[in-house]
Amino acid sequence: MDLSFHPLENTTTAFFHDIFHSSFYNPPGAPPIPFDTIRHPEMRRYYEYWGKEGDLGFIVKRDGEEIGAIWSRLFTKAEPGYGFVAEDVPELGIAIKKGLRGAGIGQQLIDHLLKALRERGDKQVSLSVHGDNHAAQWYQRMGFRTVAFDGKTMTMVLDL
Repeated sequence: MDLSFHPLENTTTAFFHDIFHSSFYNPPGAPPIPFDTIRHPEMRRYYEYWGKEGDLGFIVKRDGEEIGAIWSRLFTKAEPGYGFVAEDVPELGIAIKKGLRGAGIGQQLIDHLLKALRERGDKQVSLSVHGDNHAAQWYQRMGFRTVAFDGKTMTMVLDL
């Protein structure tokens, strides 16, 4: 499998919008999350005006085809993300095309971002994950620790 990583430079593409939408957790048996949800203000803050100071992300391609993305952004106390812990801690999001998950692509993608965050000088990274999402255990195995839990969603942090 020939994977290549490319800086995320444009979040207005159909691919990014599709992959961003696929990053939303949808519990088994729940109705599909409408695509339009990505346009809600609390979701747009994750990708709108990409390229602001602190933004860092990558697209992963397999044999030239875009198959996943990872992104991180700094948020403010006034307009926090779902996994906000501090204004100097970027929050990450990740998604791999359905059908390609569980093959190690996500691990390579997250390793790529974590290396770039360390090189940039970041000390921590955070994320938000639904407690029922199997990805929560994956993050725990990587060393993320839960710093907040509202009964549904966990905010997790990894020391870099």
